[in-house]
Amino acid sequence: DSPNCIGPGGTVYTPDRMYNWGVWTTRIFVRDSFKSLFPDRAEEIEAKIDPGEYGIESYYLRIVCCFLYVIGLWPDLSGSWDILSLLANVPTKAEPWIIPRPGWKEIVEKQAGTDDLGLDFVCFRVAGVPMHWKIIDFLLIFIPKMYIWLLTVDVGIVFLMETSQIEDMIINCVALAFILSIDEITMTMLPSKTRSMLEMIEGGQMSSRTRLTLEEEALLHQQDKRWNMLSPSFYGIIIPARLIFLLAVTAFFIGAYYLEECKHLENGSWVSEDIHKPVIAHLPLLSFLFEPVPGLFPVAVEDEAAWTFHES
Repeated sequence: DSPNCIGPGGTVYTPDRMYNWGVWTTRIFVRDSFKSLFPDRAEEIEAKIDPGEYGIESYYLRIVCCFLYVIGLWPDLSGSWDILSLLANVPTKAEPWIIPRPGWKEIVEKQAGTDDLGLDFVCFRVAGVPMHWKIIDFLLIFIPKMYIWLLTVDVGIVFLMETSQIEDMIINCVALAFILSIDEITMTMLPSKTRSMLEMIEGGQMSSRTRLTLEEEALLHQQDKRWNMLSPSFYGIIIPARLIFLLAVTAFFIGAYYLEECKHLENGSWVSEDIHKPVIAHLPLLSFLFEPVPGLFPVAVEDEAAWTFHES
């Protein structure tokens, strides 16, 4: 008789009527099959065949799985910010990224009789980039990479939130982590020359950065030693900003899932919106690409609801 005790089947939860997702759906299938075979006895079948109720399995484990999934996405986000930092800090002028090493003539002469000169006589480095190429890289690399990261987080969170059983949820979390490593696997398939060139790239001279003197560094060190339990800087040191950011991202996308896919009842519970069957069997490409923006390219569904939560 307590609030929020109505299950998806529209009946009150009781301990002896709780089943996992597989058992619950099977029991519903059996009941509905009997009703289809004997439509004249539908009321009797409804009264005597009780499929029970299904409740969410370990809500906290679901949140932990979502958080671990977001943690796995951090290297991709960090790589995107590294690209932006690179574009912002390298000199805005055309500079060669491949230059001959000191003594390159001797190296070429030494390898002249071989079939492959190799890459020992050149040096690959990060150098200046003209402004028009910076703009092109920003529009064609950074923005798509950030949007793919956003799309991956959103779709992955929805996937984990809609996984019914604990076992499947953990397996799906591991499967999503594998999908995130596809780019590294693709990297191993590149020709050996290409991998060698990428591994040989050296850091370049970034744009002018203010370098502190010894006196300024000593002054900053003395200031860092002045702290107490009420100092905001103290908590900024002991609490990683990255952790706070990942927690905020997880909370945001889980909250967005509830706002988009659920409705809030008067008794305080959150239940699924009415479920409608899609008109077509495949997911439109634009609906997938713009999934983080709800309502922009919605999937066409039938007017009649296939499932509705029973509030009574």
